[in-house]
Amino acid sequence: MHEGHRKRLRDSYMQGGADALHDHQLLELLLTFSIPRKDTNPIAHALLAAFGSLDGVLHADVTELEKVEGVGESTALLLSIIGALPSRMAYEKGKPVRLTTPKEAMTYCCTLLSQQRYEVMYIISLDKNLRVLYCEKLSSGTLTETTVYPRLVVESALRHNAHSIVLAHNHPSGDLTPSRADVEATAAMLRALEPIGIRLHDHIIVSKNNAFSMARDSLMPNGGEVSTLAAVAERQTPVT
Repeated sequence: MHEGHRKRLRDSYMQGGADALHDHQLLELLLTFSIPRKDTNPIAHALLAAFGSLDGVLHADVTELEKVEGVGESTALLLSIIGALPSRMAYEKGKPVRLTTPKEAMTYCCTLLSQQRYEVMYIISLDKNLRVLYCEKLSSGTLTETTVYPRLVVESALRHNAHSIVLAHNHPSGDLTPSRADVEATAAMLRALEPIGIRLHDHIIVSKNNAFSMARDSLMPNGGEVSTLAAVAERQTPVT
């Protein structure tokens, strides 16, 4: 019943690329590959309404995507995988992202986390030249908290051959002030990483439009000794 409409979307994309379609149409077309026998237009609009933008949809948590009516596990996984591809492809093309200053780390993490509706924690594994090797979500939580264990951080860093790492989590409330739990968790990560020789460069906190660097603001435990980022970068204003 919807094949004619789908064909028009495909033809538009084939002739003019992504620029020929609005965001909801691009999402609608994408959804046809995992939802072959259902009108995907209402689902595309529901996803955009729930997550605010196409970028928000593609970086949303799988479990949150599945809460949208019409979105099953396969569709949620497809959207999540597509959202994870850009950073992987950047490295494979020989143009890896480098996080050499708090400003660069904040900008990267803002893109990664700003659309998340619940607290999540990511670990960003870096090589010896501070290039991003891999970005992995370690935990998902509630509107106000998430829990991550040092063991998971160590396992992820070792799995991706990290020379150093940056941690990032979001505060959906918009308050970027690190909590006591944030500082204590950072200290626990440092203690866990020290015996295996992996450096924790920074812990970034993200809201919808801004980011906060614990290294930049000298809130890292023993920050002068463990964070080269704080030493080499000038003080920056939050990312806007």
